[in-house]
Amino acid sequence: MKKISTTIFALILSATVFAQQNTWPSALGNVSFATDSTWTISREFMFSNMDNIFQIWSDAVQTDKCSRKESFNGGSFEEGFNIDCRSNPDQKGDLFSWRAVFEFKYELCPYPWRVPTRQDFINLDMALGGGGMVFRCDRRWSHIDKYFNNWGGVFGGRSNSKGYLVGQNLRADYWSQEPSFGCSAYTLSFTDTKGHIFPQNCIERCFGASLRCVRDK
Repeated sequence: MKKISTTIFALILSATVFAQQNTWPSALGNVSFATDSTWTISREFMFSNMDNIFQIWSDAVQTDKCSRKESFNGGSFEEGFNIDCRSNPDQKGDLFSWRAVFEFKYELCPYPWRVPTRQDFINLDMALGGGGMVFRCDRRWSHIDKYFNNWGGVFGGRSNSKGYLVGQNLRADYWSQEPSFGCSAYTLSFTDTKGHIFPQNCIERCFGASLRCVRDK
């Protein structure tokens, strides 16, 4: 009986830790993954005879603290801070400006999770059978299918500098934590148009894009 009770307590403790891992308070309100789903990415396509897991990706991040209007405060576009909370439950996660992601990266992705780097997206693309190149047009759709089936991606769209949602069911954009030239930052992007994939894309920092956290095994 004591052994059974101990086992039940351990299961409850494990469930509690998992729940805390997926929902946490921050300056952005109650932040969580859109669902409890995660995707494990293997090295099998990157290195022969190495079928071990090396990355675990979360579902998209969402928050209950939203701002529908751009808050430039007299600054430039790259200083724009905006969070668009989803009103459509079929589209996972919320859309963040890059500044919001960068300033709150440790709260949006608490340890051991982290906001992905540009290299994480390159590694992901290689693990899914791509070459990590900046631009690719896979007209056979086989590679985009892997982003959907192996990584759980969706064409969630993005918001522009005015806060308007564009590209739903047509494109996907996911932030990295790395800035690019000018007022841009690196993203992973893929589109419905001819199967374009951009593992090292860059978009304006004031645009709203999705966020997924990553952690090493």
